[in-house]
Amino acid sequence: MHKYFFYLTLFLVFINCETTKDDTTTIDLGRVFVSSETQSKIGIFDFSDINNKKIVEYEITSDSSAGIYFDSSRDIVYQVDRENNRLNAYSRLSTNGSGSAILPSAVGTSDFSNPRGLTSEGNIALVAQAGSSDNGEQNALFMYDIGANEITLRNQFDVEYQLWDIQLVGNSLYTARDESDTLVIFNNFLANSSGPISPDIKIRLEGVTKIRGMHYVLTNDLMIVTDIGDLTEGVNDGQVILIEDFKLKLSAALQQVRQTISSSDMIFIKGSNTFLQNPVDVIYHEFANRIIVAERSTNGGMFLSFEYPVQDTQTNEFNLAPFYSINYSGISSLFFND
Repeated sequence: MHKYFFYLTLFLVFINCETTKDDTTTIDLGRVFVSSETQSKIGIFDFSDINNKKIVEYEITSDSSAGIYFDSSRDIVYQVDRENNRLNAYSRLSTNGSGSAILPSAVGTSDFSNPRGLTSEGNIALVAQAGSSDNGEQNALFMYDIGANEITLRNQFDVEYQLWDIQLVGNSLYTARDESDTLVIFNNFLANSSGPISPDIKIRLEGVTKIRGMHYVLTNDLMIVTDIGDLTEGVNDGQVILIEDFKLKLSAALQQVRQTISSSDMIFIKGSNTFLQNPVDVIYHEFANRIIVAERSTNGGMFLSFEYPVQDTQTNEFNLAPFYSINYSGISSLFFND
């Protein structure tokens, strides 16, 4: 998911509600693309200048958006349009001034409803549809051939569990099984034909209630997931879970009857200091060693950045205050471009 970003020479909108522990030592987080379920915008958080943190925003026609992806090699943003149930492309984004209204350069057909995650590899994109009354409770994955001027449906894959976040890693597809403690993995995913498909791996995570966001870092073998907890329990029951040496722990857990990664093999960011109530997406900045979270409920939506926990032998649970936080209404999805 990491690609090089273009240089923006645009009029910039300044943010006045940000907080950090120490504004003089903010580490460069690069640029993070953001979707919102309640704003007709594409947002780009720009942290490249520690003395001038800002956001570039573009007005779009959709009132509600989910997954987002930026192809830096072609200067195209792809975004899941929840209002019109389609995938949109916005080409040559860097040629538009901040605050300007932009129209899609390509739109897909309205093939899905209740879409969530988006992932892309090369010239294909994959959209996750969560089952709902609008789609006959059908959970599915829609694969598209994508370009600046054309988006064409290639395949539809039906699955038997509730989808949320998804990520292609090479030829494997990692998915978050919503309303559960389970990650689901498809090996050799791109070899599938349209129709029902079955996963190769299901792995449970002890101490997790309801997975939403998910991000795997191949170079670090680090899996990060977000858990919205039990919404009936109240505020601050969400958490971020880090699983280091993920492939090793996955392999070991699959040899067990329970096929569960133990909570003792994970690191938890949770508690009253975190603002975590309904964390719906997560990404990782490897160079800055920061975990960036889309928190959907607190203050109507927040962009949160946490320092990677400094571990000791006493605990694997950390009640961290965000290193950086800002309100962002309806925040639903993140994409990091380094």
